[in-house]
Amino acid sequence: MRTELKEVVEKLCQDIVEQHCKDYPTLADGFNCTYKAGRKFIKIIREDQPGSRSVWGFINLAHEKFKEGDVLLAQGWAGPALNKARGNLFDGFEMNRRLQYGPGYCSGVMAGTPRDGTFI
Repeated sequence: MRTELKEVVEKLCQDIVEQHCKDYPTLADGFNCTYKAGRKFIKIIREDQPGSRSVWGFINLAHEKFKEGDVLLAQGWAGPALNKARGNLFDGFEMNRRLQYGPGYCSGVMAGTPRDGTFI
């Protein structure tokens, strides 16, 4: 993994922790965010308490459909949804209280809006 990518991934993990602690100060103890690099993707992992982990999302490393640093929604523990990138870490992916649990979903029928490619 390139040094620049490692730095933005670590910043993303830090931003997730800071947003969680800001929104839930009484639940800040024991909360952590880590990452694990694979061959094609970096898995971002939220840990609410020891033994309670969930996938926040994935960052592209080497999948040919996406650019390096693209943020992808988790399809499950093992891999990302490959339909569309939710942003790119090098373009300034900003954390907010809606994104602390994972990248935004694509808009569409379930969101009650036309499928226009935006995120909710």
